Amino acid sequence: MRQIEWAMWANEQAIISSSVVLFGGIIGITGFFKAWEIGIYGVIAAILVFVIEYPRGKRVKGRTTERKFQQPFTRFVNCTGFLGRNYFVRFLFHLVLCAPLCFILATIMGGLCLFVTSMIYLVAAFKGEQWNPVGLEEVPAEETKKELKSFRQPKKPPPRAPPQTIEDNHI
Repeated sequence: MRQIEWAMWANEQAIISSSVVLFGGIIGITGFFKAWEIGIYGVIAAILVFVIEYPRGKRVKGRTTERKFQQPFTRFVNCTGFLGRNYFVRFLFHLVLCAPLCFILATIMGGLCLFVTSMIYLVAAFKGEQWNPVGLEEVPAEETKKELKSFRQPKKPPPRAPPQTIEDNHI
């Protein structure tokens, strides 16, 4: 059985959390809550989480499918260096972001989603995972060409269905 890549789960959870926080923030602003400023904070936090979490990290084994338009976000996160790659930093980042969101009803669900995201990132950090960029490494043109492999001739013929006998039934 394969090892679970916790960072992939946390990344997907963070994308969903950012949309929940965004909608909660919009409702917090337009819903005439007393602390509508937290709604503005929620919208800004959702955009920030989305920008940081949109690029997928490279998987340890197997292929990683990039998201559409991931390259600029990947470059941004890659430029942050240690702060963008380390999952302990992401754990603290999401934990700090979720605290103010739990003070009004409109954003509490998004705050709890970000809390769950931070806990998943904590597990990923303890497992020793690290974010690596996808698609930024330049591959020489010679390596992109696929080589044709020659196959050996089969030694046994392929299995065939037994011949069917046609019975002539005379009337």
